[in-house]
Amino acid sequence: MSPTAGRHAPAGAVRGGTRVPRPVRPFIPLLSSVTVLGAWALVAHNGGAGWVQAVGDIVAGTLLVGLVGPAAVVWRARLRVVDSPTDATAGMPVELLCAATTRVGVRPLEPSGPEAFVGPGRHTAADARATVTLLPGGRGVHHEVVAAVSSAAPFGLLWWTRRIVVRLPVALHVGPRLGAPLSLPPRPDDVGGSSTRRATTDVGEPRGVRPYHPGDNRRRVHWPATAHAAELMVREMEGPTAEPVTVTVRLPGDPAAAERLAERALGTVVALTDAGTPVVLDTVEAGGVRVAQVAGRRAAGRRLARTVDGHTRSEGVTVTPAPRARTAGRVEGATR
Repeated sequence: MSPTAGRHAPAGAVRGGTRVPRPVRPFIPLLSSVTVLGAWALVAHNGGAGWVQAVGDIVAGTLLVGLVGPAAVVWRARLRVVDSPTDATAGMPVELLCAATTRVGVRPLEPSGPEAFVGPGRHTAADARATVTLLPGGRGVHHEVVAAVSSAAPFGLLWWTRRIVVRLPVALHVGPRLGAPLSLPPRPDDVGGSSTRRATTDVGEPRGVRPYHPGDNRRRVHWPATAHAAELMVREMEGPTAEPVTVTVRLPGDPAAAERLAERALGTVVALTDAGTPVVLDTVEAGGVRVAQVAGRRAAGRRLARTVDGHTRSEGVTVTPAPRARTAGRVEGATR
């Protein structure tokens, strides 16, 4: 699915170029209808009664409506997505809130998912909404959903289906699963608080107490130490000052291998960020190479969802120290 396909259409609307309705397994319903009409015509011909012929005409009209009517229902049905999430994980269900002008069955095709019924029914309101579940098999960015709408109304004799494309209100970023991280070098032990990789900061872990200086936050006053030292004492906080690292991701052209490599890349980024190490992610997107710092799993998942496959000769995931100049930009995901 193209990330920019249908971008000029109104959010949630059905895009043009959809297929015409087609019957689903029509052989048995058509054969049954022809058999009934043939038997009724034989009875009417042998009996000669006018009421038998009149009832036969009614039966023929009813069968015709039951066979062809669902095609008109499916053709006129309009489906829209009312609400959808912005982030998902490959292999995990994603729920979309949908509405339809008439009661139809909706089966997602791309991304795939189980069939659900959407639209007003006999015991539901005219604007009844229902949940349609997607099961994306791999990462990617989806601006629209391809679905098959079907109906057998009004008599349930023959099902008709039509393939449509529905715009999503917001882009759906499907990130990879969390895979096993790469082998990372051990970090220096900082349990004793003597590591040189820590510095004073306004927030973080307690480091100790010190005398009060003008401008210190009053909330950091340590009253037990103040009472013991007979002077105003404040808490001193410290935080890690780990050097940032660059995680470079180059995915192969094979979709299955690219998915496994993206999973390992995400696992590596999450392991580094959980350890307090700033991470700069270097990926190749549709617009070219992108190098920017990420602030956690959600931001990394979005970046890997947009990463394209097989656009470079080199393949793999590497972790290298990042120059400070690269970390001066905006941290992705920090404000979301």
